[in-house]
Amino acid sequence: MIEIQKPIDVENHLWCNEAILIRVTGGRSALTTISSDIDYDDHDVKSIFMLNGKPLIQGQYPVCPTCSALLARGYGIDNIDCPEIKSIRDRINSEYLGINNAIEVLTPLLELLDDGYFVIADARLYPTDGTDHYFANVPDSLSTITATCCEYYNHEFLTTSSGFPAYLYPTQSNAALDTKRADHYLDLIDKDNAPRAIAYYHSGFVCALLDGHHKAYAAAQKGCMLSALVIIPMGGTYRKYKDSEELAFFSDIMIPVKELSLDSEIKPRSKQRIQFENYHNQPIYEGDLTFRFYPTIEELTGIYAAEVEKLTITEDLVKQWIESRDTEDRYRLQAVLRYYAKKEPEQAFMIAKTVISHAPESAIFNHLLAESYSVIVKNKCEESEQIVLDHMVNHDSKCLLWDLCSSYWEDVKNDN
Repeated sequence: MIEIQKPIDVENHLWCNEAILIRVTGGRSALTTISSDIDYDDHDVKSIFMLNGKPLIQGQYPVCPTCSALLARGYGIDNIDCPEIKSIRDRINSEYLGINNAIEVLTPLLELLDDGYFVIADARLYPTDGTDHYFANVPDSLSTITATCCEYYNHEFLTTSSGFPAYLYPTQSNAALDTKRADHYLDLIDKDNAPRAIAYYHSGFVCALLDGHHKAYAAAQKGCMLSALVIIPMGGTYRKYKDSEELAFFSDIMIPVKELSLDSEIKPRSKQRIQFENYHNQPIYEGDLTFRFYPTIEELTGIYAAEVEKLTITEDLVKQWIESRDTEDRYRLQAVLRYYAKKEPEQAFMIAKTVISHAPESAIFNHLLAESYSVIVKNKCEESEQIVLDHMVNHDSKCLLWDLCSSYWEDVKNDN
């Protein structure tokens, strides 16, 4: 049985449009995870995310929260008989009508879960693995997926960011991709009411894509985000200080334990012996895909550390950060520039021009100026060419930015 508990305030969760807490009772445990005991020699846990007894994702997960897991593909959801997914496919492929309607549509799939509490979130995901690679082009055998760390340490901001749904990991074989079928979604995929994919929050910043591989391919063709309904299990409970309120966490969504009907202690899962297998997969050609609008895990955590999504960026604010004596303001400006270079190139061009016009040529601004000229070089127009020419007229080939500026015409030549 699926019971809706309450809607969740997601104002401070910028990856999410809306979310709702549900409770599963009498779940069939067909979509579940089995795990081993901790290996105290390697300091990790082996685990398999399964559907109907067959592996979807195989992994080794380190005890260290800032370390990344090793993941490998499973059998392939396209090879697993799951009538529940088939039964909801037509309805999930139609216009999105809100989170409450989505719970009704997803009910046959949600009944496959373990008993317990889950958050169902309407999220915006990137169809990459946290690097500039298509999410489905992962190696056959166990390999490091950087974005699986529970806490990502950003060296520029000297901060850690807790994981939340952002990137994807495949559960379908690439052989099942039909590019003509993906074309059906091209005109729909970037709309607010676009048909949703279905994902399961897996680890760190990574979700397992259960349904919607064709939608993800269409999103990657357009360079837009993928709208997906994400099933987020409860990860455990948390109490920051001895006398503080105990919270249950679902990714980075926290809910007071007193609002849930939990046992005094969370019952540990039974441990099993885990044996991995290799499943061969043919990579998908990435030449038709667009990755420039997708931040890497380092860029994404920098964006959140700088709180870029909450800011209105103006020339005056850029000038204020340049003139500031606070080192963090320069880091925030770099994060802003990287963010808009990926998401809104015209805004990035404005920021880059402002930096070049007002930042002094000194060692502390070298990285920021390099980022700015990189944006200018990629934006081919008369104004950008003049900016590059002005720099080269006033500097010689020993300048740190000389090669970057001269690449402007190399790119033009290659484009032609």
